[in-house]
Amino acid sequence: MSIAGELLVACPGCGRRRKVTLVQSINTLADPEAKQRLVAGELNLLACSCGRTTQLAANLLFHDPVADYYARVCPGDARALADAVAVFRASGAMGRQRLVPSQNALVEKVKLLDADLEDWVIELVKVVLLSTLGDLERVLLFDHVARVDHEPGGTLHWLLFDAEGRAPRALASPLEGYTRLAATARPPAPSELQIDRAWAVTAAQALLAAGN
Repeated sequence: MSIAGELLVACPGCGRRRKVTLVQSINTLADPEAKQRLVAGELNLLACSCGRTTQLAANLLFHDPVADYYARVCPGDARALADAVAVFRASGAMGRQRLVPSQNALVEKVKLLDADLEDWVIELVKVVLLSTLGDLERVLLFDHVARVDHEPGGTLHWLLFDAEGRAPRALASPLEGYTRLAATARPPAPSELQIDRAWAVTAAQALLAAGN
């Protein structure tokens, strides 16, 4: 089941305090609706009568028992991250584990899980695409994959945000690039919990060095 609680939160727009239900744990087998709300961007939101909607920063554990997959949203500094790592270690969970800094990052991980794609390969593809655009700092998020039945190949669909992290536009790339990197790059060790842009840049540099 999902774990949730209520708290009073001040709207950053008008300052009025609102009661919000904050979901802190999702088990997809026991509560598939919570997963659907997460992916739809409807979870842990403060919707104020002033018209402003705010995504709340909160610790959130996502568990898919069927996939044996765990992901924890851990907003905050390095100390908070270290505490989250310790919690994972102490839990005794043996499945695949990930730490992400925000709920939006968790949504992307869940989409990848549903699409049966490896997040570490996707992060490498992002580095390649952003290098082509000449800006590794841009926000690029996986959206979905389109596969054609009984035909090789397919297409990865992305959302590319502007320099301010707003105004996303659609971007597409061939699935072949993902397949090629999956066959040549080295996957992360099970102990590596943060598979993100920084991890991918280091992995890409190691891949280039190995090819020289």
